[in-house]
Amino acid sequence: MYAAAHTSLALAAKRAHPTASLFGLMVAAQASELVWVGLTYAGIERPTVDDDGALHLEYLPYSHSLLIGLGIGVLLWALMRWGMRRPQLAAVFGWVGASHIVLDLIQHEPDIRLLPWTPHPLLGLNLQADPWLDFALETVFCLGCWAFYRGSRKLLAALLTLNVLNLPLMLGGDGGASAMATNRFILPTTILVTIGLAWAVIHRYAQLTAAASGTAAPAGTPATADA
Repeated sequence: MYAAAHTSLALAAKRAHPTASLFGLMVAAQASELVWVGLTYAGIERPTVDDDGALHLEYLPYSHSLLIGLGIGVLLWALMRWGMRRPQLAAVFGWVGASHIVLDLIQHEPDIRLLPWTPHPLLGLNLQADPWLDFALETVFCLGCWAFYRGSRKLLAALLTLNVLNLPLMLGGDGGASAMATNRFILPTTILVTIGLAWAVIHRYAQLTAAASGTAAPAGTPATADA
């Protein structure tokens, strides 16, 4: 899924665990994607562009195999449990970290391996094949997280805007990825920008929600007031 949907899950996690850092939860939700960005820049993982100019995330076994995706959740759990000495928050960071691969299993075409070193089977329900359905479901997912968080109308507008901004990527279609065939840095840079934008926008309006309710500390505490 796209950055807005992954990052929105941090809102729901923040609502359930108000003492957790919202920014930390947003990073946890995108940990797999950040690994993918780094490995793609390094040329270890790579997308491909077919003869029709369509993009495929063909080789991402380390950042997006089921084992590694769930393993990131376990690693975050262990880090919070023993490294940060925050056992009460270990589980939420663990499942938020693992959520990335679970959501991507729904949206990706079959390109997710069970294990990094086994090329088959390849998993993915290929929601992306129907861009408008993908857009609708990701928007509904964001709205569900917003409602659970009890966010402001400004936060709602921000989430809707982030989803609309994803439409050019969703609707690129055949031929839309031709430039990426000659420059491997375009796609990871684009994804990194969308992640940073989602973090900045969601964190800002979640904080304004908290400030409007008179609960500015800890930052991001959910509230019903309009910011």
